Amino acid sequence: MCSNIFLCRTLFPQVLPSHRGVVGYALTAAVAVATPALAQDETYAGVTDSLGAAELVPAAASALPPILPGQEPGARERGAVAPTPPPADAAREWFGHSDWWTWSRGTGDWAGARSTMEDAGFTFNGSAITEWSRVFAGGLDNASAFRFLLDLNLTVELDKVVGLKGGKIFADFQNADTGVGALVHGGFQPYSNIAINGSITQLSQLWYEQWLFDDVLRVKVGKVDANTEFAYIPAAGGFINASAGFTPTIFALPTYPNPSTSINAFLYPTDEWYIGFGAYDGAATIDGVPTGSRGPATFLSDDLSDDWFLIAESGLTLGEAGFLRNLRISAGGWWLIGDVTTFDGDTDNGTGGAYALAQSRLWTPEGVDFANDDDTRGLWAFLQGGWSDPNVALAAQQYGGGVSLTGTFAGRDDDSTGVYCSYVVFGDDPTSGLGDQEVSLEVFYDIAITPFLHLKPDLQWFHDPSGDDSIDDSLVGTLRLTITF
Repeated sequence: MCSNIFLCRTLFPQVLPSHRGVVGYALTAAVAVATPALAQDETYAGVTDSLGAAELVPAAASALPPILPGQEPGARERGAVAPTPPPADAAREWFGHSDWWTWSRGTGDWAGARSTMEDAGFTFNGSAITEWSRVFAGGLDNASAFRFLLDLNLTVELDKVVGLKGGKIFADFQNADTGVGALVHGGFQPYSNIAINGSITQLSQLWYEQWLFDDVLRVKVGKVDANTEFAYIPAAGGFINASAGFTPTIFALPTYPNPSTSINAFLYPTDEWYIGFGAYDGAATIDGVPTGSRGPATFLSDDLSDDWFLIAESGLTLGEAGFLRNLRISAGGWWLIGDVTTFDGDTDNGTGGAYALAQSRLWTPEGVDFANDDDTRGLWAFLQGGWSDPNVALAAQQYGGGVSLTGTFAGRDDDSTGVYCSYVVFGDDPTSGLGDQEVSLEVFYDIAITPFLHLKPDLQWFHDPSGDDSIDDSLVGTLRLTITF
């Protein structure tokens, strides 16, 4: 249907003819790790095999993990951001050099091997999230649930490895299982952003990124989690309600657990203004193909799927605007190309929607280093909104907002806390069992036991779960443990 819209096999070499060898390597690697094609009528983790829009699972229902260590979101300002080096007098994170509980990562510096690798351009990061949840009141059942997500990733800085300035290769492996217990709060919005339907073991991302023309253009090609490039809200990263990651009105967003092959291009006309566009394999939403465990076959169009997901976003990032710091305002639109059956039984050749978001740091304590992107201490506020076709999308409108504080008390600079509220207006599907609207409220406190070990108690309340008057308001508690190694 749309396999010739983007000449994906020739586009990137035309943009960057002098680096075709590196691009070819990345694309070849993506194909090499692709798993064999699976039968279309199977059921896959986190996706649906239905062709009807009434059965489309919103991406938020598959959840979205936070931006994990090593998974830097796409730049919103001109120029690649170099990691902040440790102070010159910092003690090596290894036994006999510094106390274990002060290390930034649980496995430390590997007796110096890790620092040697990073100096050579190879950075490894790993993290594990384990959580327990329970519905304390209301919902469908007062049940408990256990989940985990293991993430291992490697970043290769090509400037250091082969002298290619602004080039980067990223590979990300994930293993997750949420089969013990279910989301039984009765609500539409998931209360865990790592919850999926079953389990995954996959190479979730494999991409190549290149900055061009004095950092005016950034191109990323390969298997990408779209929410690291579009619709993400850094200030909402501490919340675990899936709607805080991105508005559930973008139900076709190719994100965890199903990132997909894509071409992304971001233009930076000024230091503060960006314009981005992405073309993604849209096979997961309509045709039920698990793009998270596959390579680029369905992106190029094959017998399983020829659907595409297109998305664009533009925004401003201002370091200072009056009393506001780190202000970011952006808006975007998306379009899913494919035959979708609407709730009234007709067939549309595609569907789409729009979204907007804003965030800012309202207050900062003394001593904050604004030049250091890792110093996020202060009070942050954010807003989000999303709109989609009510005759196709289960979530036709969503409005959310919250505040978060990093550095809660004296001596607790790494602790954080926040409050988030989300309001969802449901679409016109008479068979979905959804009512008019749902409201969710979340409160959390993240305790930094050590720099690499965090414990987060989280409490969420759902008013009119799924808009169903027969379901009592539900109260859900979660205890999440995150370790970075």
